[in-house]
Amino acid sequence: MQLTPLLFGLPAHQLLALLPAALLGFVVAKVIYRLFFHPLANVPGPRLAAATWLYEIYYDLVQGGQFVFQLRKLHEKYGPIVRITPDELHVNDPDLIDLVYPSGGKIVHKDPYYTRQFGLDECCCFTPDHHTHRLRRTALNRYFSKQAVSKFELFIRNTAQKLCDALDDYAGKEPVVLSTAFSSFATDIVTEYAFARCYHFLDRPGFQPNLQTAMDALADMIHVLKLAPWMQKLMRAIPSSWLLRMNPGMVDWMQLEEDDRTQIEETRARLEDQKAAKQYYTVFDELLKGSLPDKEKHTQRLFQEALLVVNAGSETTAWSLSVATYYLLSQPATLSKLRKELEGAIASPSELPSLPTLEALPYLNATVTETLRCSYGVACRLGRILPEEPMRLTSEVRTSGSGDHNMNRTFNYVVPPGYPVSMSAVLVHTNPDIFPDPYAFKPERWLDEDGNRARNLDKYLLSFSRGTRQCLGLNLAYAELYICLTAIFRRLGDRLELFETTTEDIRMQRDVFVPRPKHGTKGIRVLVKQL
Repeated sequence: MQLTPLLFGLPAHQLLALLPAALLGFVVAKVIYRLFFHPLANVPGPRLAAATWLYEIYYDLVQGGQFVFQLRKLHEKYGPIVRITPDELHVNDPDLIDLVYPSGGKIVHKDPYYTRQFGLDECCCFTPDHHTHRLRRTALNRYFSKQAVSKFELFIRNTAQKLCDALDDYAGKEPVVLSTAFSSFATDIVTEYAFARCYHFLDRPGFQPNLQTAMDALADMIHVLKLAPWMQKLMRAIPSSWLLRMNPGMVDWMQLEEDDRTQIEETRARLEDQKAAKQYYTVFDELLKGSLPDKEKHTQRLFQEALLVVNAGSETTAWSLSVATYYLLSQPATLSKLRKELEGAIASPSELPSLPTLEALPYLNATVTETLRCSYGVACRLGRILPEEPMRLTSEVRTSGSGDHNMNRTFNYVVPPGYPVSMSAVLVHTNPDIFPDPYAFKPERWLDEDGNRARNLDKYLLSFSRGTRQCLGLNLAYAELYICLTAIFRRLGDRLELFETTTEDIRMQRDVFVPRPKHGTKGIRVLVKQL
């Protein structure tokens, strides 16, 4: 007897009555498959996480960006390799970094589950496909190279001195919110670098308004957008006047978007007009003049690249500067060592040496590196997919045995092609086996016994990710960190004092793609003493 004719012979109301049972049966079958027959079914982890994404949703959406902290607990219970969603494994073994984030000729995709949440599917960073990403990144490599950044160094130095001038204006007055100042500094840098169009946020009273408010609003929605990426399009369909009523802090961001679109078209017209005068060179010139196929040069794609550059190049750098400043001001001995080195190398606070000279200062170099370790880069896990070959994960863990004997336990798993494997900088950077006393700010951990810069721990730094998908803007970020920290602490280091600021204002409490402290923090606030 065939079932199909019987079903279609039933009245509509009876078919509708069967629908809930059919859906329930489908869900049950799906759960059974994921728990017992899925290619990742042999990997340990919570059963709920293996069966459904509700486990992650609870910790990130309901609890507010807490899944990254739950991952640590899962690894403590299940081992270095854990199944954290039906289709994803998470690794907490620093020695597997280069396996999860391979370099060279490996074909590596990003997981669309992560990339789609920003609504920037056509920009280089959030391109899932390896080959398309390679095409788009190649077009930008030269523009963000170390050589290109070196040509921009003078502007960074001048902007750092401008920041110091602005802070000096607060001498003997009310506290200044350095977190906001650093956001304005980083945004002024990246907009000038990418668009030859500095927004001069440092010139505004209190360094506000700037783009920080808009970026914070987007960050707070990130877990909703990850589950419902279609909301990005819905938000863009809302009239500008309505958005401004809901969040007046969006005004500068909306102006940035309008300016970007206008500049793209102006650049396109200028390049087509051979007689047009060349006034400046921007990232749009680089993309439009390059070897990209025409389908990669349409306005919407270039617009997405522009938004990514500003997003990635502002708040992450500002957060790192805030972390460094807090720890240096709260640890007089550490600050004293840094200032002694800077004073010995820099005769005049108003004349900063070249970036290579700063990079060669061991304690400053160690301070910048420790800053990156403690500020993490991005807070969320970053997954990679090998589409054409399995990923073979082998991790060895030492466990306590009977008596004085220790035993090694080996974990071996073969991940089939197409399944994401992720790691988290937050977990790697706070691994006590690699970084003893991991929550302490200790530049000395990056130095050898003679005070020279040691390199043995560099392989465990994930602030800019690793492999073929490493952050494109790392050279610019390094330049900003070295130059800004040098300018501030060579010139104002003995005149800055923390004001009603504690570790709680700088310690990551939630993951909203980027690290964020507790709700309600007023940022890193300082008093500037008079000369």
